[in-house]
Amino acid sequence: MSDKDRHSPRQGDVIEWRRLSTSRSSPWRPALVAAIIGLLLSLAGAYAVGKWEERVAKLEFEAVAETQTIIMQNGISEYTSRLLALRTLFESANEEISRSEFEAFSDRLFEHRPGILRVGWIPRINRKERTEYEAAAVSDGISGYQIKSLAANDAVTTAPQSDEYFPIFFSTEPKTSRVYGLDYSTVPERWVTLERARDNNLITALRAKLYETNDGIHPLGVLVCVPVYVKGTSRTLVIDRRRNLAGFVVGILSLPQLLQSVRDTMAATAAVSISVYSPEAYRKVKAGDQAAPDFSSDHQSPQSRLAIASSLTWSGTLTIGDISWKVLATPATNGRLITHYDRALTVLAAGIVITTFLAIYLSLAGRNSRRLADANRRVLELAQTDILTGLPNRASFLDRLENVNARERMYGESFSILMLDLDRFKNINDSLGHAAGDTLLQQVARRLRSALRETDFLARLGGDEFAIIQMGSDDQQSASINLAARISKLIGEPFSLPGHRVEIGTSIGVSMAPLHGSDQEQLLKKADLALYRSKSAGRNCFTLYDEAMSTELEARFTLESDLRDAIALCQFELHYQPFFDILSGHRRGFEALVRWRHPTRGLIPPDQFIPLAEESGLILPLGEWVIRRACNDAASWPSDTKVAVNVSPVQFKQAELFDIVQSALHNSGLPAQRLEIELTESVLLERAAETHTLMEKFKRIGISLALDDFGTGYSSLSCLTAFPFDKIKIDKSFIGRLTAHQNSSAIISSIVTLATGLDMSVTAEGVETIEQLEILRVLGANFAQGYLLGRPVPFDDVDDQSYSSRSRTNVA
Repeated sequence: MSDKDRHSPRQGDVIEWRRLSTSRSSPWRPALVAAIIGLLLSLAGAYAVGKWEERVAKLEFEAVAETQTIIMQNGISEYTSRLLALRTLFESANEEISRSEFEAFSDRLFEHRPGILRVGWIPRINRKERTEYEAAAVSDGISGYQIKSLAANDAVTTAPQSDEYFPIFFSTEPKTSRVYGLDYSTVPERWVTLERARDNNLITALRAKLYETNDGIHPLGVLVCVPVYVKGTSRTLVIDRRRNLAGFVVGILSLPQLLQSVRDTMAATAAVSISVYSPEAYRKVKAGDQAAPDFSSDHQSPQSRLAIASSLTWSGTLTIGDISWKVLATPATNGRLITHYDRALTVLAAGIVITTFLAIYLSLAGRNSRRLADANRRVLELAQTDILTGLPNRASFLDRLENVNARERMYGESFSILMLDLDRFKNINDSLGHAAGDTLLQQVARRLRSALRETDFLARLGGDEFAIIQMGSDDQQSASINLAARISKLIGEPFSLPGHRVEIGTSIGVSMAPLHGSDQEQLLKKADLALYRSKSAGRNCFTLYDEAMSTELEARFTLESDLRDAIALCQFELHYQPFFDILSGHRRGFEALVRWRHPTRGLIPPDQFIPLAEESGLILPLGEWVIRRACNDAASWPSDTKVAVNVSPVQFKQAELFDIVQSALHNSGLPAQRLEIELTESVLLERAAETHTLMEKFKRIGISLALDDFGTGYSSLSCLTAFPFDKIKIDKSFIGRLTAHQNSSAIISSIVTLATGLDMSVTAEGVETIEQLEILRVLGANFAQGYLLGRPVPFDDVDDQSYSSRSRTNVA
């Protein structure tokens, strides 16, 4: 056996796990066998009873469905028989039937029959009779009656001369209806239906669009044709029928209304859902396509072969004339004909109960040992596993690191520690909620597992922090770099959360043993230092530890300690830089700028300590001091002079910020209208709803808001429309290039135009030359601030001088 095999951390774990698994399963074996056999018998019995219940339910369902179909067919036959009665009226009369007689007979015949939309009489008219019939219709009150033909585009025109016509002469439609005079012989599909009825002396039907529209749509109806022959003539042969044809009685049926009225009249059961399909629609359904039925008693009726195949169905036919419609019946949802498997469930429940009691009885002997084993296993899992991701936790990581470090000292095996911190995770957790954050952590854990070898160890230390122990590589440094690069690329790919697609990154710090030492705590500290360097370098990158990081950390700790002392000893002071109205030359206010007067290093500018204050949280007490001091100083200035105070993004998230500002105004006596709060775009990128609410509260009490360093971020335009700013401060980088680059002038002009349209004022920062000032005046900027007009000075040196007098002095 090799050294590597002898000291492998996995082999003993596997043997121990098998031993524990065997000892844990042995007490359960009799109960498990009994439970399996009992469950199989219960399932078999329940299955047999369930099949019997299905057969009974199917027979009952088919009987009910067939009965419902017969009822609907009888209702249809009753309608067609009434059309035959109209035929009898024409064939038995000795004289021609008048329009009034037809209308009266039809009204009585189809009274309380909502399934019939209209009834008409189509006489056979030859060329010589055309004028006579048209005149007769006009005298009956049908204004402008003419025999008309239907074009391909549904346009109605006067029918051309022909040997025969078959127009609608009588109808139950209002006399203003456009159907009067419509020659059915000019409509191919309708003429074929009439010919079929004439030649075979039978009732024919056609499913077709109606001429009368409903809200601009031609609804579907069923045209039923009944041939009428001259009284007393022969109709034995086809030639006789053609020669002796007098005309047709036609009825337009609404199949849904007809069938629904029949079902309502006969009190049809709701336990069966009936769908009636035309032949064309039924072929589509059988082919697996979706098609709407002509009638459905239930909106949930099957529309495709998949729906039909997945439920109990019965099919039959309904006949109207010489056309058949397909009937599909299914049990109504939650109806009494649905197979509920009550008896099967009873058999299954009884079998499970008996099996459960038997299994409990057999397992009592091993109960104590089982509980003890489960408790030990649960305690071990809780102590060593992160519940959310299923990864080892911090305790497990430290235990494994101690073992790996011991092997390094004993056998000289090198290894690396990779500390990972997710970038922008807090933004996602705050904006999308903790549930989305938990899902993201689980997905990150799965991706990290996929990037590792079996010999690598991955753990979640807490929050969005992960750690990896990598070992077993010939070139540990190259292996660590490759792994870190692979993880950075993998985590940088988009993640899919419910309803969102997000992108994050990961910052990685790497320390290696024995290159960076063998002490466990020191290795972790150095990996943390490298991680901090990665986060400071812009995130989504990795850094290998070097000794310079310790020196930087020590200097940072010293500066942070000095900063805490400075806040406690009040070593800060405010300097004020004026800003002027460009047109009038009057000074409008001062911007408060904090300075740190260090006892040994002198005056320290804000860019050297503000970032550290934000990271350490010291910006909160420092920012509160700045607000209160600025309000106190400004209270002694003239009433038309404002004071502008910068508020850090960290400070703006502070719940008590509004109360602090109100308290500072109250204690100093400074009117809220003289205070201006300056924000950068980074404040607006997180917690947008809460930020907007706080800004509105400031606005309501009279405080004005300015967007500082405009143009240096990437969300400026959206910020201007989404948040209630009063002023835009153009970053000094644009002003510095104003005279050298024409593009800067165009950009500033656009910003001024945009601000004017949004009712905002514009302040230009960093004005250092008269030429820059004159250009800004021409471009329409409102205010200017910079060394040309006044440098930041302590409170005691603030004067009343306007920039116009300064400018004249400088020019002179």
